[in-house]
This record gives sequence, structure tokens and C-alpha cells, in this order.
Amino acid sequence: MSLSSFEGLPHSQWVAENDLAFAVRDAFPVSPGHTLVVTKRRTPTWWEATAAERAAVMDLVSVVAAALDEELHPDGYNVGFNAGEAAGQTVPHLHVHVIPRWTGDVADPRGGIRHALPGGNYLHGPALVDNAARSAASVIEECLRDRRFDRADLVVSFVMLSGVRLIEKPLQDALDRGLGARLLTTDYLGTTEPEALSRLIDLAETSDGRLQVRVFSDPRTSFHPKGYLFWSSTTGAALQLIGSSNLSRSGIRDGVEWNLLTGSLKPLVSEYEQLWADRRSLPLTHGWLRRYRSRPRGRRVAPAEVDAEVYEPPPVATPRPVQEEALAALRETRAAGHRRGLVVLATGLGKTWLAAFSAREATAKRVLFVAHREEILRQSRDVFRAVLPGCDAGLFTGDERALDSDVLFASVQSLGRNLHRWAADHFDLVVVDEFHHAAAPTYRRIIEHFTPSFLLGITATPDRLDGADLLALCDDNLVFECGLLEGIARGDLCTFGYWAERDVADFAPIPWRNGRFDPEHLRSAVETGERARQEYEAWTARRGSRTLAFCCSVTHADFMTEYFLEQNPSVRAVAVHSGPTSAPRQLALQQLAAGDLDIIFSVDLLNEGVDVPDVDTVLMLRPTDSPVVFLQQLGRGLRRPRPDKHLTVVDFIGNHRSFLAKPRTLLSLADRDAVTTTAVLDAMATGDFGLPDGCSVSYDLEAVDLMRQLTAREQGSALIRYCRAYAAEHGHRPTAVQVYRASYNPGSQGSVGWLGVLGETGLLDGAEQEATRVAGGLLRAVEKESFTKSYKLVTLEQFLDLGGLASGVDVAALAERCRLRMRSSPTLAVDAGDHLDDPPPEWERYWRRWPIAAWTGSLPASRAGLFRLRDDRFELRDEVPPAVRATVAALLAEWVDYRLCRYVDTKRLAEGAWQLRVSHNASGNPIIWLDRRKHPGLPEGEAAVRIDGEDCVGVFRAVALNVVRKSGSPTNVLPAVLRRWFGDDAGQPGTHHTVELLRDEGMLILRPRSQVRDRPSS
Repeated sequence: MSLSSFEGLPHSQWVAENDLAFAVRDAFPVSPGHTLVVTKRRTPTWWEATAAERAAVMDLVSVVAAALDEELHPDGYNVGFNAGEAAGQTVPHLHVHVIPRWTGDVADPRGGIRHALPGGNYLHGPALVDNAARSAASVIEECLRDRRFDRADLVVSFVMLSGVRLIEKPLQDALDRGLGARLLTTDYLGTTEPEALSRLIDLAETSDGRLQVRVFSDPRTSFHPKGYLFWSSTTGAALQLIGSSNLSRSGIRDGVEWNLLTGSLKPLVSEYEQLWADRRSLPLTHGWLRRYRSRPRGRRVAPAEVDAEVYEPPPVATPRPVQEEALAALRETRAAGHRRGLVVLATGLGKTWLAAFSAREATAKRVLFVAHREEILRQSRDVFRAVLPGCDAGLFTGDERALDSDVLFASVQSLGRNLHRWAADHFDLVVVDEFHHAAAPTYRRIIEHFTPSFLLGITATPDRLDGADLLALCDDNLVFECGLLEGIARGDLCTFGYWAERDVADFAPIPWRNGRFDPEHLRSAVETGERARQEYEAWTARRGSRTLAFCCSVTHADFMTEYFLEQNPSVRAVAVHSGPTSAPRQLALQQLAAGDLDIIFSVDLLNEGVDVPDVDTVLMLRPTDSPVVFLQQLGRGLRRPRPDKHLTVVDFIGNHRSFLAKPRTLLSLADRDAVTTTAVLDAMATGDFGLPDGCSVSYDLEAVDLMRQLTAREQGSALIRYCRAYAAEHGHRPTAVQVYRASYNPGSQGSVGWLGVLGETGLLDGAEQEATRVAGGLLRAVEKESFTKSYKLVTLEQFLDLGGLASGVDVAALAERCRLRMRSSPTLAVDAGDHLDDPPPEWERYWRRWPIAAWTGSLPASRAGLFRLRDDRFELRDEVPPAVRATVAALLAEWVDYRLCRYVDTKRLAEGAWQLRVSHNASGNPIIWLDRRKHPGLPEGEAAVRIDGEDCVGVFRAVALNVVRKSGSPTNVLPAVLRRWFGDDAGQPGTHHTVELLRDEGMLILRPRSQVRDRPSS
């Protein structure tokens, strides 16, 4: 349900309230003090209100009248309401007018309410708006939020960023609901701020054409109109604000202005159309704005309100401590020669800000930022503008308008269809946000198309959780990771308590396809009074002051909103989603932050890219098997605006195997080894998930028993049990890399092979079954191929990326692609050594002598090759039929990813030492962070360790080495040791200290590795 005009008012505007009603001043008063008493629950008229609501309204009328008596001393009152359109009701939400009256305010007051007061019809006015009793900004916002108006035409002589900021959120909400808006301004005298026009372009680019902006450009003609016209294209309803106010903070809020508000509009619309169509009214584009910025500003004559409002650029944004640490790691990885890298920052630690700071530090001239949702692109663009003020930032949606922007924000969908528009080296920096999506084919095409100086992948989700080998796409270079648990331990994120009880809904009969419940059947199961009652009672028992609730669908969000309002009219609840019944998103978020809403029911819009730091309760009403979605929803409440914040999470566990994914994800955060089903069930029963102090997880006994029953019949080898469990929870099988990361070996499956095991257990989909039937010989041969170096793997990887299964690949082009790939990873580059610097002809000869010859069977003692050379093209000996080519290519790429991942791990293990980062705990003491995903062989529990030649005992916990004692002493010497090595700031925010832990003849040795002090960003 969308907000009414009254529900959209912030709590700060209420002048009185009780349990069921509140009072606000009338936006169009017919006398001083004119007040409206409104029911908190939306009820259309007096006749639908409950007896309790009617009593509450009349009680509040008395309170309001007493306050007005004290303040204004009126001689009488008119009190009443309009019921129905025929009676003049314009807002379908019960409100009672309390109108103060004075002797002599009309010539003959007899008849009272029978005769409307002069000026009582605000639709005809006129009324003076002078920024004193009432501001133009408030009128503009009210009109933008008034659903009677579907058109807005604004004309002003200049625009300032301060004015745009005052109206942009209500304007964004109005555009989202379908308002068509036009704004006409001028470049006369160069007064309009480029930054204001830049922000208007931002709004226009995300409006689907609903906002259009033009600039009247004629140096010989002055341009001084100021009008804000709001009207309906169907009903004739209209309001106009005409007078002296330009679109600036001074013009519409702070300055002394005279504007008339009236409902007479037709002549002005006609005049507006003429100005809009004038040949001198030019569309505002990126190109026009670049030219406007480049004009010599010189000496100009500015209106007084501009002189009083000199543009002040925002303060220079500076990185947070954890971002400084990540920037230091990025500097180090660039210096080491890496061309790609992945940074994992938990939700709430500012990964988009990190990307912007990285672009600033690298002085990148051309930046591409890729994400999968427009909402993420919008917010990311705002972040980059804060870090790089004045940057030429554009949103690419498939047309030409933003094509040449210096900082380009593009959705993966629009970019994937238009890769041919950019040369491979067009961008200096490519940032791929929410990198956990990057294993999808479209992402891979984008990543492989561009060859920037550096490609930065950023995500809040560790790659192991959903089976995608993200590190393989970043050349196995995990630059920096600060996950959820470390973020909590160091005090950057708040602690949380997670409570889950058995769901009363029955999910067992619902069809489960491709990792999802059937939407229609799911809707029937979750939109019931029984389930809603369970959720309402669980929420009321544990709620805080601000709640985000995540729902399955638009109808589910609306259903839950209605149910909560019916249970308790004093609950302030709205639904925010992409449907027509949604509350205005920006307003709802503002109200939640201000404490004027208790709960927002959302679908997907608030999963990613939304910053709501004051949320203290998350209500999970949507069944999901996705660790990514689960962590995103959890992360929405982990921001820590104050030290004492604690998040409460309320969840429900249903009778389906997919619900095991959530506790498995929670346990995976601390347990970096393979998380077995038995371990998950034990953790559910004991509540021991290895979380930092202050965090807790509690499952009720019914939920634990339910999961034990659902998992009791597992059979087969450990690998098969894992694959079946994964498929049951996610709706698709795991990849070879995901199996390897979970500590299983897909390469040790005997004669049947990896794909054979999957086929025998029924885990291959239809397309994969057909591909193995048609091209099983090729697939099995590649599985059995030996790889002592990375050459052949890189060659096959690039062959597949270039679409070689169809007609082969030119050898020279393939060799050059392989050289770029080898150069991008220092670990792989070692294999080629100095040959990477050979001239192209020599490099091609070198590549022909080794991997090409090996694949074609030309090396001595090599087997018959799977490939051949024909007319300088490298191609398969046996053609793969077109019908299965894409699937065969995907299966081959999956195996190459796994073997490359395993090869790089083997190379790193051969180096003989674990490289570990020094961090800090909540008390500020330095500790050593244990990344068990990268280093699965790290010790656990107490272990002997030698430090500076002295034997000690270290306590290796799930996520950190935080205690080291000398033999026979209870004192923890680790903080003193680390400070001796790195100084008093060891492990503190803004540093990037690392240590090495290695085994030497069975003894663990701990020693300092490097120290990279924080440097100011440039």
C-alpha cells in the first residue's frame, strides 16, 4: 500500500498525538493555526473508523483546541470533516479540521460551516508563499508527493546545487511513481552551477525518460521566469507556484521571496510549451555540460541570492581505517605486477568508497564501474562524485549520451550488448561490483574483453559460499579481505543476535525448480493469517525501533503491511517495492531513519546498495537458499553508527532442505574448512557458531529436530553426499572449484571421472547430460590430461574465451592473449620467465614450441593431440556439434578453472610459509588474523611456536591467533611481540602489517614479514 499525503509527513511535523491519532498543521490553512487531526491507521472516512479511533480523534481535537487557545486566543472554532469526493474530500484518509475563528474574520459568520471561508478552497487560491510561515520548498515537496498530479513543469532563471538537493528525494520518488517532469533553465550570465546540472543529468538518466532538462541558451536575451507548475493530464487538477524563487536554497527556503500559489494553470502551460519548443532551448547532455564547464567564468553579474550562496565544494572525502588498509594492500599488489585483484569487504565497511578512493589514488583518467542493478549504479555514482568532485560521471543504459564519460557506470546487461563500442584498453580502471555475480557468462565476457591497467573486483561475499570461483577471475589474487566476523571483532560492525523458530508454513508440497520455490505456490503458502500471526508475534517479542522485513514478492510485502496495521493501528508500517502500490522509497527510508516509521516491508530493492545505519531489527520472511542474499539481508543491519548498537535478526526455518543453507552459511563464516551437515546440526543444537563476543545464534528445538529429520537419509561417499546436499539446498550442483574449496577432490574419481560421478548421481542438468553423451570423449580426455606447468591450461582457457570451439583461433592472436593472461598473474608469470618480454614473433614461436605442440601431440613422447594446426589456426581435431557447443565450452571452462586454482595453490604451498595479516581486537590489542579459506592447513587449538628463537605456546582460534604464552607463564606476550616488530601502531587501523608462519623440521616459526605504513591518498 502506498503512503497517503498524511502518512508521508515526518514525525517532526506532528503537533500532538495519542495512540490512534496525530495532529498536523494544514498545509493550506484557511486561518492561522488551522490543524488536522488524522487517524494513524489509514481509514478512508469517519464511517469506516472504529469506535476507539473516533474517540481518539475527538480527544485529540480537544487537546489541539486547548493548545490553540493558549497560543492564538481565537474567539471560536469550526470543527468538521469531509466524507467522500462529493463532499470535497481530496485525500482518502480520515482527517478532522480544527479551524480557529476570530470575531470579524468574515462579514457575517452566521451559518458557520455552511459557508466556506474566503480562501478556503486551496485549489483556487491564491495564497502567498514567502518562505516565512511556509517555504516554497515545502510546497514543491507536497506537490511532488501528491498523486493527483502526474505532470510537473519547472522553469527558473538559474539552478543551484543547494536547491536541487532540497527537492531531489521527493522528485526521485515522484519519478518512480510515474510523474513526467520537465525543467527549463538558462546559462545566461553563467550563474547556473555545473554541479547542479550534473545532478539533474544523474536524475534524468535513471528516470526512463520521465525527467527532461533543457537550457535556454541565448547570450543576447535575458531569461527570468520562475514557476513551478503541477497538474494532472486526466482530471484537470492543478497547482502553480509563481513568483520570485529560483531553484536554490535561498530561493525556495531561506531567502525573502514572494510567490503566489494558485490553481489556475492553463495559460501558463501554453506559455511553457512555447518556451520548451523554442530552438534556443537545448537538451542538457554530457557534451553540453562539458562545454559549459570549460567556458571562461571571468567576471559576471550574479543575482543577490547567488552572492549570498557561494558554491562551497563538499569536504574532501577520506578513507576509513579499514579502507586505508585495503588501499595499502592494493598499492602493494600493483607494485608486485598484478593486473587484477579481488577485495572482500563485509557489508557496511564501504567497498564502493574503497573503489572510488582507489580510482583517486591511481589517478585513473577513465574508469568503468560495472554492477547488475540500477540502484547500485545510482548510489555508486553518488559515492564517486563525493570522492572525485566535478568528475564527468555518466550512466550508460545503451544509448550514446554517456558513452564518453570519464567515469562510466554501466549495468552488466547493457554493457554486455555493447562491448564493441569500446577498445579493450579504453579504461584505466575497471571495477566490478558485487563480484560474486562474476562467474555468470555475461560478466566473464566483460572481464575478458577489457585490458585495463587494473581490474578490481569488490564483493561482500566470500567466493566459497555460492560455488563461484571468483579468485580465478581475478588471477587468484585476493588482495584484501575483511569479512563479517573480523569487521565485528574490530568494532567496525555491530554485534548481532540471530533467533530462528520453526516456520508454520508447509513448504514440502511446493515445487522446487532451479533453486527456487514455485512463486505462485509459495505465495499461497506464505500469505496466510497463521504465518503472519507467527511473524507478528515474533517481531513484537524481539523488535527494536527500526525494522527492515524482507518478503517474497510484491503481494507478500503488501499483505504483511496490511496485516501488521490491522493487528495494531499504532504500528507505522509501509511496503517498498517496484510495484505501483509501493510507498515512496526515498521518503520511507528518510522516515525510518528519523524514527517516523517502525518497519519497512521490502522485496529485493533493499538487499543491495542501500545504507540504513540505524536499522536495529531484520525480519527474514523470505525463504532463500542463497548465502549471498542471506548475508546481504543480514548486512543491512550491521552498520554501527554508535558503539552500543546491537542488531536483532528474526528468522523462520521451514520443512525443506534448502533452509539448511542459512545455518551452514553462519557456520562457514568462522569455520573455514568444509562445513559438514553434521557440524551444522550440532551448531544449531548448541548455538556454538564460533562468532565474536556479543554475537549469538539461537534455533528453537523444533527447528533443529526438523533439520535432523530432513537430513537423516544421506548415503554415498563424502563427495557424493556433499554434492547432493549442495544441490538440495541450492537447486543446482556445485562446480569443481567449489568442491575443491570445500576440501574435496573432484580429480580423484577414477575411471568414471568428475562428470561421470555427477551423471551417475543425477546431478547433471539436461543440457549437460546431452553434452557428455555427444562429446564425452573430449571432456574425459581433458580431465585426464596432465599439467606440470600452467601453459596448456592458460592456452585452453583463452581458446575457450575466444570462442574457439566453433572454428578455431588464429595462433598469433591466441599467443598474445595467453601472454596478457600470464603477465596479469605473478604466480603464472614465473612459468614463462623472461620470455614474457620477447617481441611478438619470438613469443609466438615460443608458445608454438610448448603448449601448442603439447596440445597437438607434436612433442616427443606425447599422446595423440586433441587439437591440430591448420592454416595457422589452432582448432579441435573433432568438431563439436553446434547444438552442444556452449555447454561443452562451459564444462571445459569449469575444469580449467579448477585445475588452474589447484595449480596456483600448489605453487603457493611450495613457497613454504603462510602470510598472515596483523589486525586488532575490540580492545585495540594487535592479533593475527587467520584466513582459513586461503590457508586450510593452519593449526587449531594450542600449538608450540618459536618466536625470535624462544619457544612459546600459541592459541589458534577459529579466526585469529590472539594469545601466545611463554612456557610456564600465563601472560599473553603476543601484543608485546607484535608491537616490538611493528611499533606501537601494530595492527591498528590504517596499517598493513603481515607476518609469516612456517614449519621448519616440525616446528612452527612466527616472524615479521613486511610493514607497509599508511600513506595519504592523492
